[in-house]
Amino acid sequence: MTGIASLAETLLAAAELRLEPLRPGHAEGLFDGLAEPTLYRFIPHQPPADAAALRARFERLAARRSPAGDQAWLNWAIRRPDDSYAGLVEATVGSAGAVDIAYFVFRRCQGCGIGRRAVGAVVEALAAEPAVTAIGASIDTRNTGSIALVEALGFERTGLIRDADHFKGSPSDEFRYQLPLRR
Repeated sequence: MTGIASLAETLLAAAELRLEPLRPGHAEGLFDGLAEPTLYRFIPHQPPADAAALRARFERLAARRSPAGDQAWLNWAIRRPDDSYAGLVEATVGSAGAVDIAYFVFRRCQGCGIGRRAVGAVVEALAAEPAVTAIGASIDTRNTGSIALVEALGFERTGLIRDADHFKGSPSDEFRYQLPLRR
């Protein structure tokens, strides 16, 4: 995973956006956006309790590898031209080269193409890596914004997982998406 390890430390560009490899020092700048409860409507997580808790999480992610060593963790903070943050893009790479992506686009930044540009830049960089064998995403069926984003990037719906999870008082069905890699 030499190329993947290098990619984890690579600054990416998406039009006017910069995607910075996530570091613990990003916690303070990202906290307010990540503290927005509506971002967690379709996932089982809760907003970070405070900037210190977020920093601790980012310190774990900065290892760029899971504790068992079977996954590479690639995470980028999305920075706008005015130096404010717009969210995060995450990619988890399994030992066989299959990647799952996830993302947070701050509420104030939604609806203006930031997510499409940022996630698109990460997907493009991943697709160029020979070690990457597949790029996918699992999305709650109620999350129409996220569904629209991956479909706009060319992901194809490949399945439905009923009762994939249960959180916040209701079951979560998930669509599974896969990006056809053209090599």
